[in-house]
Amino acid sequence: MQTASVPPTCPAGLAAGSARLWVYSAPSVGARKTAKLRPGSPLFVCNANAGWVYVLYRDRRHSCPGTANGLDLRYTSTCANGWLPRHHVALIRR
Repeated sequence: MQTASVPPTCPAGLAAGSARLWVYSAPSVGARKTAKLRPGSPLFVCNANAGWVYVLYRDRRHSCPGTANGLDLRYTSTCANGWLPRHHVALIRR
């Protein structure tokens, strides 16, 4: 009997800090700023590059149907996305 494989997920996290955070289009402070996240905003960490993490999140135009357990990679196209400095993200679970 085969067990159904669990689809890969992006771990859930929160935007950390005391002020709104800029989301960048690439992992660089010189990249275009695309959005701002409030501290405590839920997000999903799907990739990393040096001191940056690629995050997916919900906004007014994107539903991003993840949970505290993470975001199923099959639904990433429904999310807004961008890069944040790693120190501005707190993971809920690994």
